[in-house]
Amino acid sequence: MCGTHTRQNFPQFARSMTYIAEPSKDWNLHKELFSFTRGRFVSDEAGQLSCRHVNFDMNELVKAAVSSIGAKECISLEKCPDGQYNKAFIFTMDDGRQVIGKVPNPNAGTPHFTTASEVATIDFLRNILQVPAPQVYAWSSNSAKTPVRAEYMIMERVPGVPLGQKWPQLVPADKLKVLLQLVGFQKAWTSTRFLKFGSLYYNGDVPITSEDEYLYIGANGESVSNSRYIVGPATGRDWVDHGRQDLACKRGPWSSVLDYRKAVGCREIMAIETLDNFPKQDVIICGPHLYTPTKMKKLSALNLYQQILPDILPTESAYQFGHLWHDDLHHNNIFVDPENPTKVTGIIDWQSTQIVPLFDHRLMPGLLDCPHSEPEDNLERPALSEDIDSLPKYQKAAILRDWVDRSLLVAWRRSIKNKNPQQYESISFGTTTPGNLLSLGRRLYSLGEAHFTALLLDLKEEWASLPQVQSQGNKPFPLSFSPSDVSKIKDDMSLANRGIEIMQYTAAMFGDLWPDNGLVRHDQYDRARSELNHAKENLIQHLGLSISERKEFEKFWPFDDPTLNH
Repeated sequence: MCGTHTRQNFPQFARSMTYIAEPSKDWNLHKELFSFTRGRFVSDEAGQLSCRHVNFDMNELVKAAVSSIGAKECISLEKCPDGQYNKAFIFTMDDGRQVIGKVPNPNAGTPHFTTASEVATIDFLRNILQVPAPQVYAWSSNSAKTPVRAEYMIMERVPGVPLGQKWPQLVPADKLKVLLQLVGFQKAWTSTRFLKFGSLYYNGDVPITSEDEYLYIGANGESVSNSRYIVGPATGRDWVDHGRQDLACKRGPWSSVLDYRKAVGCREIMAIETLDNFPKQDVIICGPHLYTPTKMKKLSALNLYQQILPDILPTESAYQFGHLWHDDLHHNNIFVDPENPTKVTGIIDWQSTQIVPLFDHRLMPGLLDCPHSEPEDNLERPALSEDIDSLPKYQKAAILRDWVDRSLLVAWRRSIKNKNPQQYESISFGTTTPGNLLSLGRRLYSLGEAHFTALLLDLKEEWASLPQVQSQGNKPFPLSFSPSDVSKIKDDMSLANRGIEIMQYTAAMFGDLWPDNGLVRHDQYDRARSELNHAKENLIQHLGLSISERKEFEKFWPFDDPTLNH
């Protein structure tokens, strides 16, 4: 893995690179540089490859890389393993120096805004918040005005190696040292409170919607002006994925949390009303005898979202500000010193960063994800079974690994509670009914309307105890559900849960063969397609579907039919 931004890594894939060892008279002859080559997609492969193919002039990108650091010549080029949203390359110069070149795929985000915001965000993080983000040497967010014929960034190659290379060998105490450094960075992000919501840009790269005296409030409560930066349209993944980047919706900036979250609801409504099909999901099986999403159900959920929104937003002052945050802190976006792997040397992949309330960020580092997490409010160190020494060696090792993971998670929680209480409180809010409603409400075009609507029944039961309601004189619950409504909502939730359980069971049976975001290795492709089709046939038989029901089921099945040409 190279030191660059390759958002969405696929850990089960080999870390192979395309390596061109000699200076080329025409780098453009190497066609594999412009396409996605890391694996094969078992879901809409033609469409997936198309949105990851970029036509640009590699000769000009090489020139830009050479010029950016004053080198004479590029003597080798390596294409990093493909990420979901970018092409990344390592350029080695005649004097041995290396830089990273990155070109966004068509699915990376809205042209100009995605690159312009990423560059300004990295600059702000490096120079204002002292976060070890890579230095940007050269960039262009206008493909029509650069000989490269594509947006690009030329960046420092972050020193060190991905944490994922060292993490398995680190003892728990050293892992905790890494986590405590991340806590320090996250405290700086929490302490920097922006007065608007959207994404960060250089002043002049986006239209000015209003003249603001201050940009943010600093760690010591001081109001800070900085004419170099401005908050502009949001570039987060939820404004881009599944066709949303083409919507003519308002993308900010916004001056209040309520206005921002209203815009989220309007975006999802527009997506449902204007885009052709709901995105197929690999987290839930839908269809006859299971939950079936419809336009009416999704629009109904969003109508309820807009009605209840003012009452479920937290009223505490700390939640009325926006924050920059890294929402994908997994092992390969964090770099460490190979000689001292407890020292963080860089954090990469700041694409699609946005300024939103803490409760809309992923506040727990991805490297802490573990399958048997402790409850969110548990701060007690997990206990080991007294009979662990009597267990078989392989079973004992698995239990110890899980115990270490859970212990680190608890240690991290205790640390942020003490050092960054607002982050801890925001995580706790996310586990409440209002917090879960806000989380699901961001992507109702894609999924989640059954659980969102069911949570409203829970909200009704909790209504009188909510601080937001008590502060408004115990106003009555604003929504009304008939007995038949309640019955249908509960039935839909039960069916959706069953579909999730079936998909989880299917994925577990596949093991390493299960597609990661629809992707498998080249050598797995034919077998994966065959096994997925076999799983589909088994499910159809298990559900006892008729011929007409089978056709309906296949509309929701998220994987390609292997009997079709490919």
